[in-house]
Amino acid sequence: MTAERKRRLVARCAAAVLVAMLAGGCNGLRKMDLTTLGRDTWQRPADVVAVLRIRPGDRVADLGAGDGYFVEHLSDAVGADGSVFAVEIEQELVDALAERFPAPTNVEATLGATDDAGLPDGACDLVLLVNTYHHIEDRVAYFAALAEDLAPGGRVAIVDMNEDLDGLLAWFVDEGHHSSAPAVEREMNEAGYKLLASHDLLAMQIFMVFALHDAAANGRAP
Repeated sequence: MTAERKRRLVARCAAAVLVAMLAGGCNGLRKMDLTTLGRDTWQRPADVVAVLRIRPGDRVADLGAGDGYFVEHLSDAVGADGSVFAVEIEQELVDALAERFPAPTNVEATLGATDDAGLPDGACDLVLLVNTYHHIEDRVAYFAALAEDLAPGGRVAIVDMNEDLDGLLAWFVDEGHHSSAPAVEREMNEAGYKLLASHDLLAMQIFMVFALHDAAANGRAP
C-alpha cells in the first residue's frame, strides 16, 4: 500500500469515527463537521451570523467573499435598510458576485486590493473575514489601514482554520491555510485593535472579534 493510499484510508477511518461520535452527541464534537458532510455543517454560517448580533440596517463587509457563501446570510441579517460590501481582489470574482446579487439587492460587489479593502471611509459596522486572514501578507499594515473604514464602535470578526489543532481534527486542515489565535491577537494588537471575544463555536476554526483600542463595541455583544 502506498503512503498516499494509506493516508486516504486513515482519513476515511478518522472521518467515520468522528461522524459516529457526532451522531452520538459526543461533547466537543457535536459542532464538528467534515468536508463530506457539506460546508454548512462545519462552517455553521447561520450560527456565526447570530453570534455576531448583526442588526437590521447595519453596514457589513465580507472580505474575501468568494462566491458569496456568507454574503447571503449577511444580506438577510442587515435587511433592506442595511448593506453588504462583498469584497474580492479579482475582477472576475467581483463580476460573479455582482451577477449573483444584482441590484436592487443590498449587496455591493466591491473590488479591493492586497493592501486595501476598497471600502468607503467610516462605512462599516462589522468587517468579517472567513478563511481569508492567512492570505493577507502585511497584516499589521492592512488592518491599521482598515481602521479608517470602520464606523464608530465598528468590529472586525476573523474566522480562520485553527493552526493549533491536533489529533484527528488536524487531518482536515490544509497546510499553510490556517492561523494561530495567539498570533492573530498579537498582530491585531499591533494594528491598533483589542480582542472583544474569542468564540468556541467552530470545531476547526478560530472565531475572534476585535474593536479598535480607542473604540467601544457600541453597546453590542461581541
